[in-house]
Amino acid sequence: MPLSNAIVAASRGQAYEDLLAKLFQRGGWSVQRRAKDLDEGIDLVAQQGNQKYIVQIKSSSEARRDRAVPLLSQAILEAQAAAQRIPGPAIPVAVLAVDHVSKSLAEHVQAFVERNAPNMAVGLIDASGFRMFRGPGMEWLNSAGSPSRGARAPEKPSSPAYLFSDLNQWMLKVLLAKDVSDSMLSAPRKQYENASQLAEAAQVSVMSAFRFVRQLSSEGFLEDNEFLRVVRREALLERWLAANQQRVRDIPVRWVIRGSNNQLAVAVHAYVSRLARKPSPNKRAAQGPLSKAPNRICLGLFAAAEALGFKFVHGSLPHLYLERLDREVLAQLGLSMEDAQHQADAFVRIPENAEAIFRAAVERQGVPVADILQVWLDVSHHPARGKDQAKIIAQKALSQLLDGKDA
Repeated sequence: MPLSNAIVAASRGQAYEDLLAKLFQRGGWSVQRRAKDLDEGIDLVAQQGNQKYIVQIKSSSEARRDRAVPLLSQAILEAQAAAQRIPGPAIPVAVLAVDHVSKSLAEHVQAFVERNAPNMAVGLIDASGFRMFRGPGMEWLNSAGSPSRGARAPEKPSSPAYLFSDLNQWMLKVLLAKDVSDSMLSAPRKQYENASQLAEAAQVSVMSAFRFVRQLSSEGFLEDNEFLRVVRREALLERWLAANQQRVRDIPVRWVIRGSNNQLAVAVHAYVSRLARKPSPNKRAAQGPLSKAPNRICLGLFAAAEALGFKFVHGSLPHLYLERLDREVLAQLGLSMEDAQHQADAFVRIPENAEAIFRAAVERQGVPVADILQVWLDVSHHPARGKDQAKIIAQKALSQLLDGKDA
């Protein structure tokens, strides 16, 4: 394999490994990476309580059956062998990652596994967010995104730099921030001549910003004259809305002890106040690699709309964004998942786009709140009068952004 191809393949594998690690972490799992030079058939070790997954990932840009099945077979064998070497019980998981999963490939992989490895935990993922997992306790990893359908798949190559990936959504907010009140969206407000300046302002890698700018420009949403400028905003926002409508997991929770109507805001305020008194990141790093980063949090959806001064829907249960599902954090907030399905007091949502949400969040009386653009995206298709709420937000908070759509 030429060196350039080897570098591309390594980058692709690393990107999918990063993606899967973040998914487990958001679900409240601890994740360990394995050094590549050990070549032990393990990419990730994910553990939650007594349950442990040994994950081996194989990736390819090609979605052909004759390429996918041998890679998956190799991942299965390596994961099984690795799980036998690990002390204690562990579930081997083989994951195949390709740039595009067609419907026929998904069906073929599923049939292959059922026929040849029915007791094996297996995952199939692609760059556009499609995820299909089978195995004990792995259903929560599945994505509602439909696999592309062969001949109707986009002709241009996809990549992990998906237009509405987490960091891309954050950078898009940075580009649009100057047309949104700073009290409604937390982001730098400047004009950027190139991707390097955008990367510095958004605090992302130059390569991430370069790929984002190139893709946004290639799809006709960015003008690069003197400064980077977003155009065709209505069409872009429609695309963004559609990308934001993947099935989300709203976890019902209830109060252990029910209090006042603003109990959630009070609990979140107390939680972030405690975090502010904890050691700095440098001090945490000195404590050792097992020290967890703080679990970021903010109000979302209609609760966020109300906090931002746009209360419209009455009686809906409040939503709370939490970076990772953590029962200890819920307990600190006074919330519990036990018996909450039939008597929920609120919903907890673990976001796919954590950076875009938490970096752009604003503060209201000491309480972190999702930004107004995120609220608009989240409520637009909500069944509880979400369209009406979104219309009010668009008229009163996003009018300047939309007025500049084609200027």
